[in-house]
Amino acid sequence: MFAYMSNSEKNPYQLFNKTIWSNWKNQDVVCIKVEELSQSNGITFFELIPDSEMLDADSETLYPIDSEDVMDMLLPNAQVKFVVHDIYMADLDD
Repeated sequence: MFAYMSNSEKNPYQLFNKTIWSNWKNQDVVCIKVEELSQSNGITFFELIPDSEMLDADSETLYPIDSEDVMDMLLPNAQVKFVVHDIYMADLDD
């Protein structure tokens, strides 16, 4: 999914980072849904969705934004990447 995008296609995802986490906290996000996106070259990608209240599959989990699990998502990991879609980034400059 991520490794095969052409140069003309913009990747709509970016790695979850402290700036995103901070922004979501400032926007009063309460929980984050974690949804597996894909696997590529031995790396599993998970999408983080702020304030999602619905779980669509058994493999999805909701985490409180202040939980240790979410803090662990900020740490580098060679086999797992937590990403955020552009649609959840629209208000980052607010």
